[in-house]
Amino acid sequence: LPPLLIFGAYFVRKWYLARKLQVHGIGKGAPGFQTSVRRVRITPEIAARIQRGEEVSPEEIAAASAQAEKEAASGQAPLSPSLFRDIIEVDHRSPAAEKPPLRDNEWLPDNIVKPKKRAKAKRK
Repeated sequence: LPPLLIFGAYFVRKWYLARKLQVHGIGKGAPGFQTSVRRVRITPEIAARIQRGEEVSPEEIAAASAQAEKEAASGQAPLSPSLFRDIIEVDHRSPAAEKPPLRDNEWLPDNIVKPKKRAKAKRK
């Protein structure tokens, strides 16, 4: 009986940890895996390009950050995320060119997100 309890407890714990990981994610930085990342000010033009999905080089972001800091120091209106809520996204692509939607938990291994079905028993 005790080996059976230990064996059962092993699988129950394994199931519990997989379920906990699937429901709660990896932790504080789970959505983007970017913990301890400093937020920087950028210009509205760069923000619009990023929201459209264009590639923006680190040099362009650094230049835009420096320009935004100068504007903030000179007394102009600070750039905040609330300013970008009025940006309207327009998609001119055809529906056939759309990418399939990403999974919510794409960082989780497939064996947790889609557990294997039980294999059929072998015949003797």
